[in-house]
Amino acid sequence: MLIVTGICTFIFIGAIIPYPSIPFGIAEAESQMLSVYGTRYTDLDTSGMRPAPYSVFDSLFGMSIDETEFSVEYDIPYLDNGQDTFFFDWYCPAGEGPFPVIISIHGGAWVLGNKGSMNIPLFNQYFASTGYAVFDIQYGLLDTSTLPGGSFGVFSTFASFTSFAYNGSYNIEDQIENVGYFTRTLELNSSRYRADMDNVFVVGRSAGGNLASLVTLGYKNPLFAGTFATNMTIRGGIWIYPVTNITRDETGFFDPFVEGDLPIEEQYKKLSAASLISNSTVVPPIIVVHGNKDGLADYGSQGVSFYRLANSLGHRCILITIPWAGHGFDYNFYGYGGQISTYYIERFMALELEGG
Repeated sequence: MLIVTGICTFIFIGAIIPYPSIPFGIAEAESQMLSVYGTRYTDLDTSGMRPAPYSVFDSLFGMSIDETEFSVEYDIPYLDNGQDTFFFDWYCPAGEGPFPVIISIHGGAWVLGNKGSMNIPLFNQYFASTGYAVFDIQYGLLDTSTLPGGSFGVFSTFASFTSFAYNGSYNIEDQIENVGYFTRTLELNSSRYRADMDNVFVVGRSAGGNLASLVTLGYKNPLFAGTFATNMTIRGGIWIYPVTNITRDETGFFDPFVEGDLPIEEQYKKLSAASLISNSTVVPPIIVVHGNKDGLADYGSQGVSFYRLANSLGHRCILITIPWAGHGFDYNFYGYGGQISTYYIERFMALELEGG
């Protein structure tokens, strides 16, 4: 009986620990938004937006999403490379448009995951209901059997039964090429998809955050010449628990992930936001949303360090810290991490659409 009581007490304490920290996390986020945007933040018209960063009611009963304000078309092909066909889902707001664009890139350690149910569809639905055309895309995955030893640990196990089955194997260089092809396809078909290519946001989680960072920083960088749409303007990068700094260890285990046309050390730099930002002449505003208990994409080395670097270089970068949150916190979209991130992301986009 004492053991059961102890276990229950431990679980209860673990469940409530984050909640006293929420007001402090919100206060820090407010401070950041005010320091960057000043009175434009306080004067922003927030009608139609979430009224508060966190609501206990919404945690229990869910956030309101008006499904009459958008429609969804699934599994639209955009690329056939002879081995695989890549698809996207289109969340289209009601009305004629054109609408500001969100390109949503799923996570999964570059080896697993998919659009749709594995990429937080509630996020896509919410922002489509508020007037953004959301494109949830596939981009290919690396086949872990091609890695040294034929495995990527637990990720290989998950990939075997949770991911879309591709015939080919796609490393980060291939994946960003495919994402770039999507932007070019969208540019050519912007009228059909009611997409305002002058107002594009790129959102990604985890490994998808890495790819989103490469789109954000690379779309005007000569290192990615010819990869992305030529008449696209990215208004902001939204990187959620992202991988921003990929480094090479003495074993070279990660080399197959980053191999490309450049020498391997240069490939690591090309595909890491922490290096790419230093030689990018166009750096759109960035919001990084990260849990400070993240054990996969480390909060300090991947989130905080990039935020400090970007600001030291004079670029607009906001860090929203979700207290006591680990990796993937927003998969519970109604939880405090999902609510807080949504609240600040929608204000970030609205402010950048107004002109930054």
